[in-house]
Amino acid sequence: MRVRTQLRNNRSKRGSVTYRDAKKVGILFTMNSLDDYESIRQFENRLKKDGKEVNVLSYLPKNVENFHFHYDIFSITDFSATGQVKAGNITNFLEQKFDYLICLDKEPNLYIEYILAASAARCRIGNYVENKESLFELMIRLNGNNSVNNLIQQIYHYTNKF
Repeated sequence: MRVRTQLRNNRSKRGSVTYRDAKKVGILFTMNSLDDYESIRQFENRLKKDGKEVNVLSYLPKNVENFHFHYDIFSITDFSATGQVKAGNITNFLEQKFDYLICLDKEPNLYIEYILAASAARCRIGNYVENKESLFELMIRLNGNNSVNNLIQQIYHYTNKF
């Protein structure tokens, strides 16, 4: 219910911006494996090398190891029973005016969806998921290879076409 409310009430200016003109990029993902983490680190470094300011926020599910990475993390405990944000790092992330907000989940969970819906990002990018079109301005359909690394490569390719 909160995701739908955020989508309905969020009046942020949406649209595409050229990769060259994009200055601020947000990355949002669920920590599932160390391999995914390494691919995301490489992607973050590539964006920084291209002169982008990059902020990363990761959802850490129950019973998943933290891997001691340097990203801001959040979990289910950072939301109240009614779905309100209780954590400062989520609030700070939501306040950022990203040119691109990139979701690297194959299928976003409810908490990631909430952040996508509430974000003031200009262009939200992620994997194509049926019935989640309202969460994104650009969706990438992966054919066959559904790895995070392939999603990253496709997102980088298509954003550079703008």
